[in-house]
Amino acid sequence: MGKRKSRKRRQPYDPAESLRPTTLDSDLEPVARELYDKACCGSKKHWPEIKSGSELKTVQALRENFLSSAHEGMRDAQNYIVQRVESTGGLSFSEELLYRSIADTIAWQLLGEQLCHARRLFRGHNQPDLNQSNFSSVVIAANSIVESNPDSMPLLSDLTSFVQVGDILSLDPQRGLSIIEVKEGEVNNRISQFLKFYNESGCDRALRHFIHKEGPHTAKQMQRMIRQSGRMSHVSEVMSSGTSVDPDSGQTINIPEEFIPMSDWDEEFIALLARAEEKGWALDVIEDCLFLGCYADTPMFHGSHIAFNLWFDECGGDAESPRVRMMDSIRAPLALPIFSRHIPVENKFDFLFGRKHLCMALSVGELIRKCEEAGLIVRRGTNKETSKLEQSGVKPYRYKGKSIIIGDGSNEMVLMDGIFMRIFFHGQKPVSTIKAILSASLPT
Repeated sequence: MGKRKSRKRRQPYDPAESLRPTTLDSDLEPVARELYDKACCGSKKHWPEIKSGSELKTVQALRENFLSSAHEGMRDAQNYIVQRVESTGGLSFSEELLYRSIADTIAWQLLGEQLCHARRLFRGHNQPDLNQSNFSSVVIAANSIVESNPDSMPLLSDLTSFVQVGDILSLDPQRGLSIIEVKEGEVNNRISQFLKFYNESGCDRALRHFIHKEGPHTAKQMQRMIRQSGRMSHVSEVMSSGTSVDPDSGQTINIPEEFIPMSDWDEEFIALLARAEEKGWALDVIEDCLFLGCYADTPMFHGSHIAFNLWFDECGGDAESPRVRMMDSIRAPLALPIFSRHIPVENKFDFLFGRKHLCMALSVGELIRKCEEAGLIVRRGTNKETSKLEQSGVKPYRYKGKSIIIGDGSNEMVLMDGIFMRIFFHGQKPVSTIKAILSASLPT
């Protein structure tokens, strides 16, 4: 028998260390406020003109003016970040987190905050180190896009934490969203020209001649370019039609045409923040399984994580229960950035700069119970099922050593970290979200 692959072990749970408050460098707050204002409030002058969301979609002149102003602010924020990256010998850890969070916030706006589309852009690898980045050729391409269409917003993919398909994610008010690959270098140009010819002619003899003439290095580069082109086509197809085959996994992706509403806990979150400001701390439980603790900058602030952990443990939490901080979202690629959360603006900066601390934990046992109460079928995955999932690249969450499979009689889903990310970092209610995913057969 071959050796069994060891699973990555969770860090040992320690109530004195788990969820300890973290913060960005305080001297970055003026820059953060300026960048937020540019990236998220460039269209502010048009806000009084907007009576409803449907009006913004249907009144063409209003939409164009809104997007033109919004994109101008986004471009200003991006230009500041690029200039800062290129003009310094090194960014601090806090700076890089801040700049990526701003870029992510722009990306989520371009995507309409649609997680189903953001997932298609994320390939799961590490982004280039901003301290070693050279954006010159991509910046030139982005500037060229703006010259052709002054109202567009070409976002540099490498600035974000999750856009890993194409070099530029660009939104044109007239033509919509597009993914652009910037080709540079003589070899890439030769490959691009040949691939254009081959796509039109389909001449395999010419392909064999080109590979023989150019050699193995160029052949490998051609394969990389073809794969990247396939990924770009896949993402574009998913966004336009809702259906496409992932070229890497071979999995057919289906996104329903109809809008699937997800119940959120935004109202409870805002009320929690208000109570915490009033008395220094506040607690809440969503759907009997999502535990929230918000703490303001009071003498108990630095020990707030201990207070939360002890409270959650008394309520049935255990070492296997997922626990996160709001500040963890700044390092999770597919998390909605703090700047994008639907809470008062000042509270966004409170979280980033250590004046508020939000602890979150999910009781998986209570989640299972609530799902069963809602009529869903919950079962433990067999060892064979779990092993098969893991071998296919899927990483199910293990509860008491077993994977958890939830169904509604028609569809089944495996409990994975993606569900927790939706609950914690997209503010979606646990049971309601699982029911919506099953009813629409959405990817988790």
